[in-house]
This record gives sequence, structure tokens and C-alpha cells, in this order.
Amino acid sequence: MDRPLRLPQQDRADFETELGRALAAPQVRAALRESGEEARGAERLRRTARENAEYVLAAAAPEYERYATLRADADSAARLPVDAPARERVSGWWGVLGVIVPIVAAAAAAVLLLLGYLLGLAEDMEVLGRALVTAGWVAAAVAALCLLVGGLGLLGAASRAQGPVAAEEAEGLGELARARDAWRSALAERGLVPFLVAQANAGRRV
Repeated sequence: MDRPLRLPQQDRADFETELGRALAAPQVRAALRESGEEARGAERLRRTARENAEYVLAAAAPEYERYATLRADADSAARLPVDAPARERVSGWWGVLGVIVPIVAAAAAAVLLLLGYLLGLAEDMEVLGRALVTAGWVAAAVAALCLLVGGLGLLGAASRAQGPVAAEEAEGLGELARARDAWRSALAERGLVPFLVAQANAGRRV
């Protein structure tokens, strides 16, 4: 029975994939042909590679250490809470301008317009009523303008706050993917293929 690989579950699939590719490599196939066991030798080599996985993995230890470190850093960063100061900056003055001011201005406009139209019904209050109506429409315009400007400001501030974070995450994921590819290449080129060729040649000498 094959011994289980002493690797995290997420790395075992990579090991098996590179093992399958290494078994199909021209050097390994040629060594198997020369040993006269091309038909069944591949499965023997597969078992031997799994049983000696620690030795094979050691050939790519520096690349794996870098890959594991980057992956641990990425996992830690993913568990961190969202930056509170960034949230506060986004919801600061733009939040006041885009939310609070429009609400206050709209409420004032409603009151001024209502009073203006009611006072306009009285002949002796007509001038005051028209002034209040004008003030009400000005307040309504201020509410609409602040809502528009504040909303655009909030969107812009949010995009600026998230932009560097998204770029940093993308760069980190790209570096992690490159480290994984480097480990897999080293595992195949310096670990699996030479080991399998040596084992096939050993079988020929027996």
C-alpha cells in the first residue's frame, strides 16, 4: 500500500500531476525501454516515487518553502478585517455632503414650500409667502445638488480606497501563482525525472 504523502491536501494533487508528467517524460520512457519493463515499470516507478516522496520533494525544497510562505501570507491577509480608517475616510465629508445635507435641505424645502403656499393664500402675507416659496425651491435645488455631488464623491472615494487594495491583492495572487509554477517545475526537473530515471536504470542492472 502506498504511504500517504506528507504534504498538505492542496499540494498532493500537484505532486500527483507532476508525477504523471514525469512518468511520461522521454528520458523516463527511454530508461524503461532499456530496462525491458516498459509495460509494467511505470506503476513500479509511481509507487517508488510515492514511497520516497520526502527525498524527491527535497530537491525542490527552496521553491516549496517560498511557495508555502507566500500562501500562508495570502491566507493571513484574507482573514484580516477591512481597513477601518479607509472606511472612515470614505464615509467622512463626502458622506455628510451626500446624505445628511440633502436630507436636511429637503426637509427645509418641504417646510418652506408648505408655509409659503399657505401664507400666499392670505392677502396680507402674499409677499412673505412668495419669499418662503422661493427659499423652498432654493433649498430643494441645494438638496438635489448635494445629493448628486456627494454621491459622486462617495463613489470616487470608495474606488480610490479600494483601488490600491485590489491591485495589491492581484499582485500577491500573481506572485503566488508564479511561486507555485516554479515549485512544480523544480519538482519535476530536479526531483521526479532524475529520480525516476535512476530507479528505471537500477531495475535494469538488477
